[in-house]
Amino acid sequence: MNIKYRPHAVDRMLERNISTIEVELILADPDGTIKQSRDKYIYYKKIKGRNDNSVAAVTLLKSKNEFEIITVMIDFEVQ
Repeated sequence: MNIKYRPHAVDRMLERNISTIEVELILADPDGTIKQSRDKYIYYKKIKGRNDNSVAAVTLLKSKNEFEIITVMIDFEVQ
């Protein structure tokens, strides 16, 4: 899996204490996926050991195994 991180995503990861390993886990085995546009998706997962509701990554899907992370969120709730 090839993952690129935008500077904004890196800032939010540091701010929200989300590791690259957790982002990889979200993308590899999400609890769910929400399509936002032609190539933009939200992947989310409840990660064991975290107090957050769910952790989510907003991505641009470049190809089947190539992602560009736009931002990450905590306490994500599906509506």
